[in-house]
Amino acid sequence: MSFASRCLSVVVTVLIVTFSAAYAHEPEGEPLLKPLELTVDEPAGVTGQGEFRYRQRSIEWPVEFKTHIGAAHGGFAPDRRSTGGDGSTWFCLKGVGLLNLSSDLGRLEVIGGDAAFRDVNVHNTTIFRGSGATFLALPSDQAQKVYITTTAGKVVRTLPNPYGDGGAAFRVCDVEFVDGLLFAANGYADNVCFVANPFVSKPESPATGVWNRLRFGGAGKKHGRFGTAHGITRVPGSDVFTVSDRANSRLESYSRAGHYIGGIELPAGCMPCDVDYHGRFAVVGCLKGPGGSTPAPIYILEDGNIVSEINIGRDLGLEGFSHIHNAAFHVIEGEDGEEKIYLLAYAWNPGNFAILEPVKGEGVDVR
Repeated sequence: MSFASRCLSVVVTVLIVTFSAAYAHEPEGEPLLKPLELTVDEPAGVTGQGEFRYRQRSIEWPVEFKTHIGAAHGGFAPDRRSTGGDGSTWFCLKGVGLLNLSSDLGRLEVIGGDAAFRDVNVHNTTIFRGSGATFLALPSDQAQKVYITTTAGKVVRTLPNPYGDGGAAFRVCDVEFVDGLLFAANGYADNVCFVANPFVSKPESPATGVWNRLRFGGAGKKHGRFGTAHGITRVPGSDVFTVSDRANSRLESYSRAGHYIGGIELPAGCMPCDVDYHGRFAVVGCLKGPGGSTPAPIYILEDGNIVSEINIGRDLGLEGFSHIHNAAFHVIEGEDGEEKIYLLAYAWNPGNFAILEPVKGEGVDVR
């Protein structure tokens, strides 16, 4: 029986790094599996180890994207076929708006969108569906709002600062949709996570969303609290989601009711910004390396253990990748049914963007 099958047979015992059966036996509040240390010794032009070795893949950038990329400070929303999507990836860039990367990685298209979010920083991106339509949730740490838009970039609803006008700061970092609810991490302020039904509006104002009473988290180092609640990602096939606690260098998982389930520690000082999942693998983009070093790595984890360290700045020699703000898997299935796992990387300060393709002959069995 696979790791996934064993774990899915146990209620509310989902490991943050896609379904490790070992999680079911861990006491609540204890860290889970510790990452493995890696020895980096790769040829020029290649980064990573073992099954996950990569090189850069080129793509033509739209003029607007080239002009504004230095200010990049956001994240990806893969529209995966497994969830009814088309295999493309969505993200935002201040001054440009919505962008869509095609499923074959051959085209980066500027969608743009309403000025309300186009001209402010959108710190991450989430895709979800309802009533037969596809929507994007765009958290803006600058505007202190969450915009709900169509894939054409039209704002259909706005979730305002939950503290009200003139209240405490709502420097929202990320949002995630889990079984009808949208979770929002106020990571650049008080580290409280807020909850809303994105399809519900104020009766007197259909374009204004409403926050629920449920909230959890807050600042701190204890499990269930955050140093910086920077990213939120649903664990596929479950109602559990993972919060990337950047300042505390850890990933922590929560139930849909906001209850802390468990977590995993990453190397001290690496400041994980977000996590993405595929099968038994996870990818974690980090703002810094161990001990606060730069250029920062991207970690690939398998069942909770680091199995590859991707370092774009050090190993590939690409400029503008001192800090990785977001990384995501992009899976392309060949005619023979074999999956190739690509990586997308979004850097910050300075901003940059890269597509990484697996080195030929180093395929990964994800079955």
